[in-house]
Amino acid sequence: MGLFMSMSGMVTIELTSADIAGFLTSLNSRSIPVFQITPKDYLTVLFRVYRKDYPGLRTLAKQRGARQRIVRRHGIYWAAKSLLKRPVLLAGLLILFCMSAYLPARVFFVQVDGNTVIPAKQIIQEAEACGIFFGASRRSVRSEQVKNNLLAAIPELQWAGVNTRGCVATISVRERTTTEPQQKEPGVSSIVAARDGVIRSCTVTRGNALCKAGQAVKAGEVLVSGYTDCGIRIQATRAEAEIFAQTRHELTVITPVSFTKKGDPARVEKKYSLIIGKKRINFYKDSGISDTTCDKMYTEHILSLPGGFRLPVTLVEEKCVYYDNSTAVVVTDAASASMEHFAEIYLNSQMISGQILTRAQTVEQNEDIYCMYGQYTCLEMIGRVKSEEIIGSNGKND
Repeated sequence: MGLFMSMSGMVTIELTSADIAGFLTSLNSRSIPVFQITPKDYLTVLFRVYRKDYPGLRTLAKQRGARQRIVRRHGIYWAAKSLLKRPVLLAGLLILFCMSAYLPARVFFVQVDGNTVIPAKQIIQEAEACGIFFGASRRSVRSEQVKNNLLAAIPELQWAGVNTRGCVATISVRERTTTEPQQKEPGVSSIVAARDGVIRSCTVTRGNALCKAGQAVKAGEVLVSGYTDCGIRIQATRAEAEIFAQTRHELTVITPVSFTKKGDPARVEKKYSLIIGKKRINFYKDSGISDTTCDKMYTEHILSLPGGFRLPVTLVEEKCVYYDNSTAVVVTDAASASMEHFAEIYLNSQMISGQILTRAQTVEQNEDIYCMYGQYTCLEMIGRVKSEEIIGSNGKND
């Protein structure tokens, strides 16, 4: 069915007549096109006509004494007409269409990643003031201005980035260490590459950029210089930049084929001691040091008088539960999944900010160990700050 037929609508007619050929000839003489003629028997035939031609066909059937009935309706016209009879469904479809166009471009959930000291609630509150709030545009929350405002609002943060996935915005942060001064240090510094890679993005806020997107760099190469030649003089400053590059990592992970696991409890031993003041009286002969085959539970019962007055006497109960250990063999699939999980966690911990793009991993079994060799392509921030020495006109370090 073509688009025009679908838009205008068609009907499938079941016609019963003693002269089917004559009836079809009469339709042709009245310029009523007929489609998909399918005979059922000598007196009955199925065919399709346009919706607008059906009244003329019905009139002709009455004149010739034929019997006709609509078997099926086709096309967008009939679907739209039936939909108009269901206003609740139509309203739901309209709302669903609006939501599908609006929701993917908005942020409705915010989470924090990388914080250890600063509470996530504080970061989310400051981020809301900086433009990362419920219903915010995904494009606006990823702007450099939002990141800079967040760093200015929370001086304890060294770096912040916002990634969006669906309706979730993840604020990835890096906190300043306790030994790192929050005030900017005097002197000159440059940004150097921490490892080999191909630069994908370069945002320089201070300093002289010596690199650009698409350039291959080596570890230790200066990416942003702290010295800028202004013609009359050379300006020295502390370079600041955010440089992401595509890097390559190689990793080897090893795990044993078999290991010893804890079995069912074999026996339970209880030991008692009494602490009076700072003195301890043991009611057992051994040293009390348990081996690795048992779980040790330590319970203190402080003696007290009626009324809640505590005495300087404590009864200590040590309960040791010993287990029958057994040897378990790790299957290849389980070992492979465990090593892949470890490799992903390790690589993410080695990057200040970034993600793993591609990975190629092979697992081999060598005697009593599994060995996984992995090659990974990552997108990570490779810029590191390097302090520069200032040399005065006298040739000495200032």
